[in-house]
Parts: sequence; structure tokens; C-alpha cells
Amino acid sequence: MLEIKVEKSFQKDIQRDKKSGKYKDEEFDELKSIIQKLQNNEEIDKKYKRHPLKGTMLELESIHIKNDWLLIFAIEGTFLTLIMLGKHTQVYKKYK
Repeated sequence: MLEIKVEKSFQKDIQRDKKSGKYKDEEFDELKSIIQKLQNNEEIDKKYKRHPLKGTMLELESIHIKNDWLLIFAIEGTFLTLIMLGKHTQVYKKYK
């Protein structure tokens, strides 16, 4: 089982998305379930489009919780680091 590290940016993103009212409790439950699967090294359903990122985000991976709601994370050694959560435009503008 991987140890979870949470970046401040991820904490802020969670608060922003909960406050916005755009996402239902079920979607946050789905996010939690995906994080647990990552933590336990379980297979992630293909519908979530897990893939490595390119360019300046080379060591990171992405999972599509919803079509335009992404979880950005990294797995290094025994750590799962939760980095960002948000729409494509929110996530990728931070790395331009």
C-alpha cells in the first residue's frame, strides 16, 4: 500500500470544487474510490483514461474522473502524491 502525500494545490482544488457546487457527492465518492485504488495498486477502469503526461509534466499521470475533471498525481517509490484536481484549462494553465 502506498503512503499518500497531498500537495497544497490539491487541497485548494478540492475546496474550490466542493464550494462550486458543480460536482455531486457521488462524484467526490468516485474520486475517493479512485484514490484508494491507486493507493492499493489496484487496476483503474479504462473509462478513466489513466495516462502519463508529457512535456514539463513528464513524471506525472492523469485520470479523468469526469470528461473534463482531472486528477493529476505521481507515484514515486512508496508514495502516491496528489497534486492537482480540476478542468483541463485549470490544470494545464499552471504549467505553461
